[in-house]
Amino acid sequence: MRVKQCRLFFSSRNAWVLFFLLCFVFSSFGCGPKKVGIPGGLSETRANVVRLAMDLLGKPYKNGGRGPDAFDCSGLVYYAFKKSGLTVPVTAEEQGQGGAEVSRDAVLPGDLVVFKIKRDFHVGIMLNEGEFVHASKSRGVAIDNLSLPYWTRSFQGFRSFL
Repeated sequence: MRVKQCRLFFSSRNAWVLFFLLCFVFSSFGCGPKKVGIPGGLSETRANVVRLAMDLLGKPYKNGGRGPDAFDCSGLVYYAFKKSGLTVPVTAEEQGQGGAEVSRDAVLPGDLVVFKIKRDFHVGIMLNEGEFVHASKSRGVAIDNLSLPYWTRSFQGFRSFL
């Protein structure tokens, strides 16, 4: 009799209901692509840098990687700018010290955000007022928010090569 009850509970109808319920839960709570608001009215070059960086989301991290299949943080910046017809330094330290300094209230999409983690520089490309795209050692090319404690602790400033 127990076997019969188990078969009734796991009927094909219940399996379909469970399947659709799981699909709904996963699609509702962030398993899909992250939606990022990027302001309009950007110069063609800025918009191109941002679009190129966003197109690389999900690519794996590789120390010294400059694309197109894998990136480190400075390689992602170098690649997006190079594909947009611009020249930037190769290393994160040079990128983090080059270009023009930008204040928090003047930062635009395409500008670089600079961090110093322990003794190493880390860079990303700003997408909007609070979010940036970068190459993370643990997640590859990903989007993060400046307001997260990890980033606020190591924040150094903004730089622009545009």
